[in-house]
Amino acid sequence: MNGLPITRYQIGQIKLMLRYGVMALLAVFFLGNIAALIFIKKIRVNPEHYVIREGVPFFSSSDEYIKLIKNYHHRIGAKVVIHTMRMGESYWDTARRYNVSIDTIIAANPFLTSLSSREGMKIVVPREDGVLMAADNLYDVYRMKKLLGPGTKARGEYRQSLFRLFSLDDLRFVFYPGARPVLVNARLQDLYNIRRTFQNPLRGGLYSSLYGDRVDPMREGMAFHNGVDIQARMGTPIHPVRDGMVSLTGWMDGYGLTV
Repeated sequence: MNGLPITRYQIGQIKLMLRYGVMALLAVFFLGNIAALIFIKKIRVNPEHYVIREGVPFFSSSDEYIKLIKNYHHRIGAKVVIHTMRMGESYWDTARRYNVSIDTIIAANPFLTSLSSREGMKIVVPREDGVLMAADNLYDVYRMKKLLGPGTKARGEYRQSLFRLFSLDDLRFVFYPGARPVLVNARLQDLYNIRRTFQNPLRGGLYSSLYGDRVDPMREGMAFHNGVDIQARMGTPIHPVRDGMVSLTGWMDGYGLTV
C-alpha cells in the first residue's frame, strides 16, 4: 500500500516551520544572553587589590578577597569555609582541624605573605585537598592544569554557558582537586619553594614553633627562629627530609640528640 504523496505545498510548510523554529531558538539564545548581562550580578574586583602574576591573580587585600568569596554566586568547585584564626593557632593547626594539607590553605589564600598567622585573621579553607585559584580568562585555566601536572582536573563554573556566553565577570574561581600549588604570593614564593624541596620528616606531629620571628623560649623577647620545631611522641619514626649523607649523630648543646 503506497503512502500518501507529499505535495510541494507541504514541503514548503515544513521548511517554513523549520525556519521559524531556528529563528525562535536564536531569539531565545540572544535574549537569554542579553537578560543575563542586564540582570545577573557581575563579579567585580577592584584592580588595585590584586596583581596578575603568570596569569594568576594574587590579592594584596585579605578583606577584598574574603568579601569576593562570600559574594561569589557561581559554583567554586569545592565546599569552602571562612575560618577565623584564634590566638596561638597556626595554619598547620587549622589544616589539621579541617583534615586538609597546609598546601591547600596556602593556595586558597593568595594574599598570604608569610606562614605566621594572627588572631582574628580570616582565611578560606576548602573542605578537600587541592588548589583553589582565581582566573581572569579561560586560557589561564588550561595553562594552570598543565603546570599542575598530567591528569589535573578543573572544577567550577569557569566556562561560558549557553545563556552566559558573554561574561562581564572580572574573575572566576577554579578548583583543581588533589593538586599542590606551583605559584603562591610573590613574597611567599621563595619560602614555599624551599618547603617543597623537603618532605615532612614525621607522619603527624605538632608544629610547636615555626620558622621566623618568635618569642624566644630560652631568653626574654623576640628572636629569629632559624628552623621548624615539631613535637611527637617518644619513639615516633623520623625520616630524612631529602636524600643526603649523614655527617653527625649524637648530642648537641641546645638541640639534644641530633642527626
